[in-house]
Amino acid sequence: MLKSVFISSKKHKLSLLISSKEVSSLSDFLEIAMNDKVLILNTNLGIEIYYQSDIDYTNLITHSFLLISSKGRNEATEYRIAPFSTFPELKNGMQQMLERLNSMPLAFSCYSKSIIHQLNKNYEKNNQLIASLFSVWKQILMLQNLNEQSNFKLKKFEKTLEDFGEKSNVNTILKQLIANATNTMRQN
Repeated sequence: MLKSVFISSKKHKLSLLISSKEVSSLSDFLEIAMNDKVLILNTNLGIEIYYQSDIDYTNLITHSFLLISSKGRNEATEYRIAPFSTFPELKNGMQQMLERLNSMPLAFSCYSKSIIHQLNKNYEKNNQLIASLFSVWKQILMLQNLNEQSNFKLKKFEKTLEDFGEKSNVNTILKQLIANATNTMRQN
């Protein structure tokens, strides 16, 4: 079951909450502590932490993030933390975020570019989590289209997701074909 914790600053500053090196450390720690894969998307709007588990790790994730962010002398009260431990909660939270971003074209453009870049970077390690995340995004975007509330930015985001999904599938298939070919070549 896909779960998530969204963390953002209450000060509405458009900068990363923690550095990419700190994201890597947080990801490594959480994967060891939870004994499962973790996907962290770090954007100027905040941090989105995704994981698949039957157990709710909201407290572990929140306290780990706060420990890392405290190096910058930040306090817990400076952050907005939204846990999503059920699928309807996650879907609703992501839909609200996309609707809010839709009203801010520049922020939406920066967000979608950053997300796609990070997904490309993390695809090999977290392809199952990314597939689950894509499934949620597609459901939300289809709902938007059914409600006819969709506009150019949402359609562009949907197209970007489709392109990424096709590219990822092709890369996976090509890698499998190459692996099969090299295995066959090495047999006597």
